[in-house]
Amino acid sequence: MTHGENMKASDGPVLSADIPLLSIDRLTVQSGGIPLIDELELDVSAGTSVAIIDSGRGSKAALLDAICGLRPAFSGSVRLDGRRLKQAFSVKTFWGVLFTGILVGLLCAAAAVDIDRLWLAVVKRGLVVDEPFTPATFGRRLRSYFRAELAVDRLAGNWRIVTADGREVLAVRRDLSEAQELRNQMQAAVTARRTGPGVVPDITDLVGDANEPQRELLLDETTLDRLAAGKRRIRFRGWSAFICGLFLGIGMSLAIWQRGRRSPEVAARAGVARTFRSPRNFPAMTVFENILVAVEQGVYRKSSSWWPHVNKANCIERTEDLIRSVGLIDQSFSFASNLTRYEQRCLEIARGLAMDPRILLVDEPADGMNTQQQHAMADLLKEVCKGALTLVVTSAGSDPFALICDRTVHLSPN
Repeated sequence: MTHGENMKASDGPVLSADIPLLSIDRLTVQSGGIPLIDELELDVSAGTSVAIIDSGRGSKAALLDAICGLRPAFSGSVRLDGRRLKQAFSVKTFWGVLFTGILVGLLCAAAAVDIDRLWLAVVKRGLVVDEPFTPATFGRRLRSYFRAELAVDRLAGNWRIVTADGREVLAVRRDLSEAQELRNQMQAAVTARRTGPGVVPDITDLVGDANEPQRELLLDETTLDRLAAGKRRIRFRGWSAFICGLFLGIGMSLAIWQRGRRSPEVAARAGVARTFRSPRNFPAMTVFENILVAVEQGVYRKSSSWWPHVNKANCIERTEDLIRSVGLIDQSFSFASNLTRYEQRCLEIARGLAMDPRILLVDEPADGMNTQQQHAMADLLKEVCKGALTLVVTSAGSDPFALICDRTVHLSPN
């Protein structure tokens, strides 16, 4: 897509072309593999107005969509004040990505070690013996589970000594105290087996103290070896799943953040406002409510605090000024759906101005209006852009909007 330009003298001050407010560098926009804009280069200085003219409507709308982030660019860049209209990678983004990665990693680790058995180990067993659920007990049970320590479960009135995941029953006792004592003895044997050859108990060792009859420990060498290896197995599954989930979560977060870098929110925060060929207002809200919502959103977007303060009185005063500036003072409390096409465009422009933009993009303002309304709209745009506001308007060339602009850019196919 090539373009030509016509220049005319500007009534207002124009900054040097060396420091453009809006800079478009070799921008290419495609739709279904068909290029709508092909390597377009365009610079717009602050305080100037530019009319984009093309025989078709698709290319002009695609250009405005690419500037305000509604349509992704195939290649090229859009800069405002020399900065790309993309969200920067900030400290807040870093911590958000890291938190998401850790959360996904923990979920993967819980799934890898079996959520049902994890719930059994850290919650259900404590409820069986009426043990209070506190952060301390939760941490202790979770630590015991990942250490593959033996546990005591209840089934049909009996107490079972089981492995940490509950898969293997090692012994059954009727009395809880006896089951707990036997569990401690078995755990001591497993721990000794895990420690090293110098303290490995023999299966002929008897367990007990001087006041109790000694009993033979019901664990053979094969069982001891299997139980001693359980800790490594659970930890390997948990840590492997956590690391994989961590990288997966970080990768997904970065992909989502990358796709959202050119979002309309980023462009709006930078100072870009946009109107559409078919006005987009809230039809079930009044003119006053439509503009008030935009004014409040402008306050939120300009604030850098987590909880911005909105001065209602200032917002209402700002809303009334905007209604007056676009000539809708008599329709302040009329619903947007009851307005004429011209009045709806005036309302949309007022909503764009409510964001205190630096550049205003107006798409096909002549559409659906007669010649008199077109001239009135052109006068309104010329009036609101008198100050430092930069205007980019799409035009068919036969309407009065090209006449009020300092420059005209003709888009034409190669």
